[in-house]
Amino acid sequence: MIKRLDHISILAKEPEKVIDFYKNFLGFEVISKKEVPSMNMNIFLLKGRDEIIEILQPTKETKMEDGLKHMAFLSDNIDEDFKFFKEHSAILIHKEVQHMEKLKFFFVKGPAGELVEIIQHL
Repeated sequence: MIKRLDHISILAKEPEKVIDFYKNFLGFEVISKKEVPSMNMNIFLLKGRDEIIEILQPTKETKMEDGLKHMAFLSDNIDEDFKFFKEHSAILIHKEVQHMEKLKFFFVKGPAGELVEIIQHL
């Protein structure tokens, strides 16, 4: 079952500018920086009061443009949620639930073309 918005994700080739904006104007703090070679990304996590912003910095050339990439919603049973989305003809980006370190996730495309991630922290 979906519980709440977990985070939003922003792609930024120059993450320092994005981090400075959210720190200086909106009071966010950097709580984590992680290199993920398998994704060719550095991932920064910023925390506001209860909000999390994920900043993705490509470490290789990419055709993706800077900006908002997806919204992620927290699940307490990702396998059941995947089944529900599939049974209700959602446009699934993944054919199965993905696993990465301490989380499971999958992406669907919303009706306006937006990417929506469903995520469960393990």
